[in-house]
Amino acid sequence: MLAHIKKVLLILLSGALLLAGGVLVYQQIKFAFFADKQGRDVPLTVKQAQEKASDVQAAFSADALNRYTFLQNDKEVFSLLIANYQDTKAVKRNAILFPPSLKPDSLNHDTTALRQSIWQAASKSIQQHTPVDALILSWWDDGQRVQFLSGREAWLSKPAQETFKSSLWEQLQGNLLLASSDEHARLTQMARWLTMDSEKALAEIRATFGTKRPLYLVVNNDLLMRVSEMADYGGAPLTFNTKAIQARENLHGDISQIRRWANETGEGNYLVQKEGTYYRAWSTPKKSKAEDNSLLVRLLPFVDSLKKLPENVDLVYQSHWGGYLSIYKIEFGGLPSESVR
Repeated sequence: MLAHIKKVLLILLSGALLLAGGVLVYQQIKFAFFADKQGRDVPLTVKQAQEKASDVQAAFSADALNRYTFLQNDKEVFSLLIANYQDTKAVKRNAILFPPSLKPDSLNHDTTALRQSIWQAASKSIQQHTPVDALILSWWDDGQRVQFLSGREAWLSKPAQETFKSSLWEQLQGNLLLASSDEHARLTQMARWLTMDSEKALAEIRATFGTKRPLYLVVNNDLLMRVSEMADYGGAPLTFNTKAIQARENLHGDISQIRRWANETGEGNYLVQKEGTYYRAWSTPKKSKAEDNSLLVRLLPFVDSLKKLPENVDLVYQSHWGGYLSIYKIEFGGLPSESVR
């Protein structure tokens, strides 16, 4: 009964767009780190500066912390941090983090920092509620954050050359450790799993990892803007309709407008996130079995996905801000998972 109530609440909250949370201007969300092909060549400049490594709370101590500030017309659009550190085996690693804006203002609320706060909270829950031998599956930069912030092992945590087709990602290439040939194969595998039919993907995941270690999968809404990158690694070429819809004072009217748009452009399966003075909406195209059945869509808070999860996959954590970040426990038909909360 409690699980049913929770599921209903998630659907309602998604439909109500979860107004709580920060905002992000449209230009920011199009930056190449979360961009489709159309956003890969945003005309931004970058400044680099070192910051105090002690300023970051994580499972490991950072040896160096570099801020990359991206500017448009000399105005900060967003910033990223790269933490360089060594793990418990003295292996050198990187982690891309989301710092607060250097010059926050009332019109450009800081969802870069909001992302970081969500990751901090999720990582704390991972530390507290997962076994120390847990293995976390995710896209590569999410894996970096999981490993650095929580201390749990991420299966994938390095990019390869395909990522740096973006001129903006290229700005970070000199400070990122690159995937080996074996790790490149993992990028290809993860790109395939996220973009292929969910049942087939989960069957392959279970066959690949078996039951030796507790297995979790982390996804977030930003991955919808990484599907072109995944396709470059060999993933299926998924297509989504996207729209920035101006927010008005009438919430019910806004919801109706988004639903109408989702039904006009597809079959009504949509995900929406509040981004300041507008809603950023995604919908799957008409007759879009490839998109609707993909593991990525089934695990993100699309309205149809919230109605029924894939079999033997438990949602054990979901953040605020429209369910931006979700953690799933991959089961093998055994006992239910402990909730990561």
